Amino acid sequence: MNRTKRWYILLTGLTVLVFSLALLSYIQDRWQIPASSVLKVFNLSWDEHTSGEYTILVDEQGQVLDMMARRVYLNDEFIAADNWRYRVIRIEGNRAICHKLKLEQVSFSEAELTALADTEIPVQGRGNQTIGLYYTHDGESYVPTEGTENIPGKGGILRVGSVFAEKLRNLGLNIIDDKTSHAPHDDAAYRRSRRTAISLIKQGAAAIFDVHRDGVPDPDFYRQVINNQKVTKVRLVVGRQNQNMNSNLDYAKRIKAVADQRYPGLIQGIFIGSGSFNQDLSPRSMLLEVGTHTNSREEAERGVKLFADIVPPVLGSVSRPAAAQTASSSADWTSVLLIILAFAIGAGAYLFISAGSWDKALARLKQFSSIEWVNLMGWSRTGKQKFLGLLVRQSKRSQPGPLKTERSRDKERNGNAGNK
Repeated sequence: MNRTKRWYILLTGLTVLVFSLALLSYIQDRWQIPASSVLKVFNLSWDEHTSGEYTILVDEQGQVLDMMARRVYLNDEFIAADNWRYRVIRIEGNRAICHKLKLEQVSFSEAELTALADTEIPVQGRGNQTIGLYYTHDGESYVPTEGTENIPGKGGILRVGSVFAEKLRNLGLNIIDDKTSHAPHDDAAYRRSRRTAISLIKQGAAAIFDVHRDGVPDPDFYRQVINNQKVTKVRLVVGRQNQNMNSNLDYAKRIKAVADQRYPGLIQGIFIGSGSFNQDLSPRSMLLEVGTHTNSREEAERGVKLFADIVPPVLGSVSRPAAAQTASSSADWTSVLLIILAFAIGAGAYLFISAGSWDKALARLKQFSSIEWVNLMGWSRTGKQKFLGLLVRQSKRSQPGPLKTERSRDKERNGNAGNK
């Protein structure tokens, strides 16, 4: 094979690979299949905060709806503080244009909301009341207090989490506050924190919270006054690419419903973003963003104390225990089949292009399934030829010759005599 043809085949193969991945991405997005099952195979589902950058979400008239220091993708959605739901339909630079979908309904009736929000929680006797806290980005800090936005392994977010844990304990809950460091703050941090989340679930946590802060530059965006004190608002983040998405979202809506009743304005909204954030591990896994880096840590601590009041009634309203997802869901199997389908199409296209016709492609495939199988078993070329020669000789020996009759033997003798 000359060099030109080799380069041609190589470029063709790369083109087909890109086509296959694009096809897979299109199918996943078109059918809205939870892609934690698809993208985690390629290790692409860990995108998160972007340092020094933020996205402004606007409606189709250009009015600012929200902003956040995280990557925003097409078809991401969010439920605003007023419960209107939006979907990202276009991205222009750092602006995400959103289409208004519908007014979301909370999960409780008005009577249930009032009863839950007014209950001063004796939580004992309600089953498993263990909460797990962990910190994927444990370096996140609050500049007015710490003087910097990131202190790897020792960020101000850990202090905010400690205040959260203490308030929950005072409310009668069992708390596992795991401060394992997952530094550095990069896209692989969620892989590292996944082990911590699994550990919390194995220790019996009925719900787990991954505690963060946002990175938008305007401190007033997250600042709120509740009960005559300055606090930071809290954003709830749900990963839309995991098989628990509907359960996670329902859980977030329940939290917001009770918070809106007890502390109006505390919840910034619910962002339903690309990624899984390890929420495939539990139907009651939630990512929190407590203020932003330009708020003081004291404001964040006051905000998370109020948020803690919301957790026990919501946890008590959900009867099913949280459990790690060990069995494959139908979405997982669908994703596996899609991967196989995409690569089968790509491989078929590559084989056709490199062979030049379907007949030659099929012949090459048959050759691979016979002779190349021997190579796959690790045999050398010489060994393979000896093996095939042995098979041919054995086949000839095993074939019986034609039976010689008395007439055929006479003809043979006469022929031999004539030759003499």
